[in-house]
Amino acid sequence: MKKLFILTFAFLFASQLYAEIFIYGPGIPTPPITKLAQKYEANTKQKIVLQTGPTNLWLENAKKNADIVFSGSTEMMDGFINLMPNKLDFKNIQVLNIREAGIIVRANNPKKIVKFSDILKPNVKVMVVNGGAQIGLHEDMALKNKERDNLIKLRSNIAFIAPNHKVAMEEWKKDSSYDALITWKPLAKVLGDENAKFISLDNKSILYRALEISVAKDSKQKQEAQQFIDFLKSKEAQAVWVEYGYIAN
Repeated sequence: MKKLFILTFAFLFASQLYAEIFIYGPGIPTPPITKLAQKYEANTKQKIVLQTGPTNLWLENAKKNADIVFSGSTEMMDGFINLMPNKLDFKNIQVLNIREAGIIVRANNPKKIVKFSDILKPNVKVMVVNGGAQIGLHEDMALKNKERDNLIKLRSNIAFIAPNHKVAMEEWKKDSSYDALITWKPLAKVLGDENAKFISLDNKSILYRALEISVAKDSKQKQEAQQFIDFLKSKEAQAVWVEYGYIAN
């Protein structure tokens, strides 16, 4: 009986030690977080389960069992707090890496776009995203220097407003007539060199947003979840973030 008790205790301890950590968030940061999760699992044997993409695909599951939630921006995280008040508290939000916004063009860049003002010229077909941590980004970029005419010209060139990055990528690949896509540098990495070239902007136009992350208030594995977040923020992790288009901390 004593031996059975010891074996049962050992099994329960091991189950608790390596219980799955469930993580939810948007799609664009998935590649670096997945790669880092694989490294972390290999080093610690801690199982990480990621479910990412448009919010509607994972929100209900996150409400049930999320240990960690990450976002693509402060605005997005604030929205998640409103959607999951039993899971998230604004006092517990942590900031991960930041990334720059710029312009994606075709690999051969036929319109020779090298700066923001180039997409304001006539006959430039522009796509923007008004969702996925990018709400109002094109407006912020156009008006950064109090130049109202920039927004007027940009408005006249916008040919498609994507509701999220998934739709934007699908449309960009499907229709080669688009000349420019205002978005984040990591999206160019996802699209690949054959489909996209990222144009960094000068200080007159460049903008940045941060990834944010939080341990769920009701997680039964707060310590383990925080240890994974600490790994994401570690010096060891920075090379992976840079590989996928983010700025090292």
